[in-house]
Formats: sequence, C-alpha cells, structure tokens
Amino acid sequence: MTSDLAPQARAAYDDLIETLTTIRDDYLGSERRFDDPLDVVEGYRYVGQILGVASELLIEADPDHPRLASMASPARKLQGDNPDALYHHARISGDRSYRIFGSIGQAIYTSFTVHARDENGAIAGAVLADVNDRDFDVDPDGRYEVVLSATEADGNWIELAPDAHCVIVRSYFELETSVQNQPAIEVAIDIECLDDVGPPPPLSDEALANRMREGVALLRHNTLGQRIPGEGPTGPFAAEGPNDVAKPFSFRASGMDVPGAVDLFYSTGRFDLAPDEALVMTGRLPKGDFANVMLWNRHMQTLEYRNRSSSLNGAQMKLDEDRRFRIVISQQDPGVPNWLDTAGHRTGTIFWRFLLPEEDPEKPVCEVVPLADIRESAANAS
Repeated sequence: MTSDLAPQARAAYDDLIETLTTIRDDYLGSERRFDDPLDVVEGYRYVGQILGVASELLIEADPDHPRLASMASPARKLQGDNPDALYHHARISGDRSYRIFGSIGQAIYTSFTVHARDENGAIAGAVLADVNDRDFDVDPDGRYEVVLSATEADGNWIELAPDAHCVIVRSYFELETSVQNQPAIEVAIDIECLDDVGPPPPLSDEALANRMREGVALLRHNTLGQRIPGEGPTGPFAAEGPNDVAKPFSFRASGMDVPGAVDLFYSTGRFDLAPDEALVMTGRLPKGDFANVMLWNRHMQTLEYRNRSSSLNGAQMKLDEDRRFRIVISQQDPGVPNWLDTAGHRTGTIFWRFLLPEEDPEKPVCEVVPLADIRESAANAS
C-alpha cells in the first residue's frame, strides 16, 4: 500500500518524474533542437546539473533563514556561466530585512541585484534594484556590509520592493588563471535576516512541495522553455546569422528591463565550423574594468575550461599596442595566440562581456577561413 503521509510533496515528486520524461522526449529527443550526438549527451548531463542547482538554491531555500549559495562551478554550469566570476544566490522576501557582509578580496567588481520572481521559472526575474561596489562604502581592508530592507537604513542600503524574491551577488575577477580554475580563491560573504524570526520550524509537507515546484519550474524553463535554434526572436545583442557576433549592447543604456547584470555590454553569436575551418575575430578591446569572451554549448554552458582554452579574459588575451586582438575559434589548435577551442563541437555560442568600458565597445569583425591558411601564416611568421 502506498503511503500518503506527505501528499503535497508526493504530488510535486510525481510532477518531477513526469517533467524529466517530457524533457527526455521533447527536449533531448527533439530533432528540431539537436542533430549532433554530443549535444544530446551533454544535455543529459546538463539536466543533472540543473537538478543540483534546484536542490541547493531552491529546495534548500528559506527567506527567513537565507544562505548565499554558489550558483556555478566547473562541474555545475547554468545559463551562461562565466569562468571569471563567482556568483552567489539567496532567496529573500520583500517584507523582511537583511544584512549582507563580506570582503571584496581580489574581485575587481562586486554587484548586488535584487530580483522579482520569474513567472516562467527562471532562477531570477526582473531587476528591482542594483548596486555595485562603486556605489557603497568599503573599508581600507576591503570589508563591507549592506542592508536590504523596505525602510531606509544607515550606511550602505538597498531598498527592497514588496515583490523582492532573491538577491544575486556577482564577483568578477580578471586574472591570468580564471578564478573558477583557482579553488583557493573564495568570496568571503554571508547574509542574515535582521528580523526576529527564531529558528526554522520542522520542514512541512506544504513548504517542501512549494520549493520542489519551484525546482521543477526551473528545470522546465531551462530546457523545454528555451528557444529552438532558428525559431523565434533573438536578443538585441545576438547576431542573426552564423559565424558572426552582434554589436555590443548595454541594457542600462537602453533602459530595457533585464534579469541579468546591468553594468555589462553583451555581444553574442553562433559559430558553425567544419573541422578544417576557423573563425577569426578581430577588433579592439576598450579600456574598462573587465572583458572576456567564451564559447558555450547548445545548453548555454561554457565549454570545458579546466583543461582546454575555451575562454579568454582581458588579462589572458594577447593584444597589440593599440589593444587590438585577433582571436581564432577552431576545433584544432591553429598554432597561434588567442585560440578558443571548440572541444569537438561543430556549433555553439560565442559570448562577449564588457564591464563598465570607458567607451562603447566596437563590433568584432568575423571571418571564416581555412585552418590550413592560419597554420601556414604562423609557420611563415616564425
């Protein structure tokens, strides 16, 4: 006989099982989405990683007793992760008050964005408030604290709207070895609720079911809810055709609503290359706090970056005296600096970030050339 001591959690669990089956058939099994076995194999792994995110960030979330949880790592990649950043997420509530405290450390940029709930199931909805470390006081040792509340507080303060649902902390690093490849580098940060809430009560059937449903919604959004390649509108910073990237675009400058970081210019496009081809990107890197470019797979995950060169930040790029770059994307090593390794992927995403640049970044120029031509040119130059 089936036990029914936790009927709401059981129903949410059944929904999870049904959703996983639907994802298998209608996402991973969709010929409209995928035609390469590598994309499907990585998709099964991706689903497992989303489940990990859902467990730690949502199922274990309690706005009365929040915890800033790490969002991404080399083994858990979600929705455009970044080898040069450490991200933290906490569930909060607009009718509570909180204190975030920590230390800047080696980060060149730290920001706090308060988000509404996303009705489609994304990890964060529209930005309700944003503050970066240029906007608040930091002591000579890099320590700070920020209060988040509906009523104004002394010192560093972020106003909480009634529909505040979560806070995301972004810490960017521009190091010769990307921060995600340096486990000794951590972000010292914590959060506490300032209201007298007492210890958490025992977990109830209703509370767990609600959190599980959030996790299932995240799972659906990040799979079945993703745009089918070639169908539907693209973002304002995305190139229309393959082997190109768009003019870098700033959401803050445009005034458009965005669930992501608002201090960045973004530029993206899709590479689609045969094994004997290379995509050459040339342009000028503007002076600014940070910039990087990376490759993603079809699930918006960075390609393997611990053992391959799939991303480059401003400290890693070889630039000329005018800050101009030449980046080569290919499946095979072309024997030149600034190589981005597609790690066996025929197609995927190119993604640029420019953080607080001193001038609007120019659009990189892209050209597909035979890989042999690059190797021959490199050999002649040496």
